[in-house]
Amino acid sequence: MQKTIATFLLLVGAGSWIGAYAADKKAKATEIQNLPIATQTLLDGVRSPESKGVIKSVLMIQCPKDNGKGTGFVLSGGNVITTNAHVVGTCSAGDLIGISSVSDEPVKFATVEKDPGRDLALLCTTKPLPFSLELKGDENPQVETEVETWGYPLRYQDSAPVLSRGYVAGYTTKPGTSVKHLIVNDALNPGNSGGPLIDRANGKVIGVVVEKWRLFSPDIEAVISGLQRPKTATLGGLQVTDVNGVTQGVSNEIAMAIALKEIYDKSQVMIGEAISVSELNAFIKEKRGALACAIH
Repeated sequence: MQKTIATFLLLVGAGSWIGAYAADKKAKATEIQNLPIATQTLLDGVRSPESKGVIKSVLMIQCPKDNGKGTGFVLSGGNVITTNAHVVGTCSAGDLIGISSVSDEPVKFATVEKDPGRDLALLCTTKPLPFSLELKGDENPQVETEVETWGYPLRYQDSAPVLSRGYVAGYTTKPGTSVKHLIVNDALNPGNSGGPLIDRANGKVIGVVVEKWRLFSPDIEAVISGLQRPKTATLGGLQVTDVNGVTQGVSNEIAMAIALKEIYDKSQVMIGEAISVSELNAFIKEKRGALACAIH
């Protein structure tokens, strides 16, 4: 009798395990089917399992009020996104739009906490996201550490992010502050801001992409700023659309300013900076109580 009961329990256990395995397999199949086509195509072409995890955890962050965009990534727990404060810009939580690499449904936000000094922001989502990234410790990564980031540079608008790779080249602090930055030899461009800087050896976050080094001096930016305040505007020729959706012609001065600013922003320099993960960890500790969602 005992042998019969034991056999019965074994069969029940095996049946439960098989049922759980089948349910898990079905869930994973559904997950894959629900991925945007662009993301699934990208995942099929990526060799590294760690990179696939990063791809699923990043998203595009848009601030329509500023006509700007950048990159963000999900922290452990799925409720919190981090990005740069300058990516959030003048937008409130309700203004921001998140475009996830793993869903066609826009990501919405409930609250925003910003630290302009560190140029970091934490965004609470209205509902958790399924994939997240792990932050590495506070120690400085070694120079020559191979790194990568996935994000949405320049005019790129697809939901699937694109890859950029390089290495840690040194360390610095933000001028006038004690905020730690990593100097990175990498092709970082506008739109990569807020993306995770990943240690390729372990797939963990060691920094948050913040800027590329400028090719031109600050004097050029001053000239551009001056040209953007002309006394008159002419019709025809180059036209621009403002934040209110109004399209109008511009003067020669503004046209020149737009052209110069394009060169200023887009000329590629293979060196940029990332905010040290120690700064992100410190910011999270400071804002843990203020956020409306949990950070694990």
